[in-house]
Amino acid sequence: MKSVRTGWLLAVAALAAALAAPMFVGPYGHYVLAIILIYSLVALSLNIVTGVGGQISIGHAGFWAIGAYTSAILVTKVGLPFLAAVALGGAVAAVFGLIVALPALRVQGHYLAIATLGLALVVQQVLYEWTSLTGGRGGMFVPRPEILGYEFLDDRPYYYVILAITVFFTWVTVNYRKSLTGLGFGALRMSSIAAQSSGVGRTYHIVTAFVLSAFMTGVSGALYGHLIGQLSTDSFTLTVSLSFLTMVVVGGLNSVAGALLGGLFLAYAPELMRELKSAQMIVYGGTLILFMHFLPGGLASIPERIRGFVRARR
Repeated sequence: MKSVRTGWLLAVAALAAALAAPMFVGPYGHYVLAIILIYSLVALSLNIVTGVGGQISIGHAGFWAIGAYTSAILVTKVGLPFLAAVALGGAVAAVFGLIVALPALRVQGHYLAIATLGLALVVQQVLYEWTSLTGGRGGMFVPRPEILGYEFLDDRPYYYVILAITVFFTWVTVNYRKSLTGLGFGALRMSSIAAQSSGVGRTYHIVTAFVLSAFMTGVSGALYGHLIGQLSTDSFTLTVSLSFLTMVVVGGLNSVAGALLGGLFLAYAPELMRELKSAQMIVYGGTLILFMHFLPGGLASIPERIRGFVRARR
């Protein structure tokens, strides 16, 4: 009971901090805060697939790109409202998540990682070549979001829209982890044979996790496109896929709080590594290895490690 109460207090404190944060920064700070939330959405989606189920995916940049381009195309060429386009961007990404779930039923580990990576590379190439629809290498313009006739010309009010969506999907993720579906998916990670012998359907749980994860990533991509205003295939490269995986490992694979910390890390990492250019992949890979070896629970596990150290000293 005490841990539950502590969790609620931390959640309320985090929400209050998120609501107040834009008051203490300027326009660029509002943009960075929005990026943190967008990355946190991707981290939450990976928390479902990788954190709960242990399925390694390096292809979430593909889902991200699908959501971003789908929403942009629906708004600019079809004329759909912003929120409807964002939802459909997530839905189209979810369809591709279903496609990726099919090889996940047969392969696991690094074989699945290669399969998901293949999806990301194919999506990027298709977006690059389909010039008439996506603009190809030149990219495409994405208008600012508009809700009920109000256009979000400033990043500050748009940040609060992204915050509301992030809070909703955080609630979805927490409830998924506690649900029978989430518990069943976690049981499959620990022992697939034992779980299936107990009546846990492997196909249903893997498909559900990948579809939900892809939907959340697609929504994140759609929000990202409307934030930056200009889409290019350079924003959805192999480096992005690797950085997403690094993000969830650094924050904490099996923790919702870790997903939010991972989003914070990824938002500031490019600023710190701007001068490294092509060497960024080496840094991401090295960071991934170091955290897996020395801090497998990510940044979210530091308080527990400190408590364990204090108890051991006593």
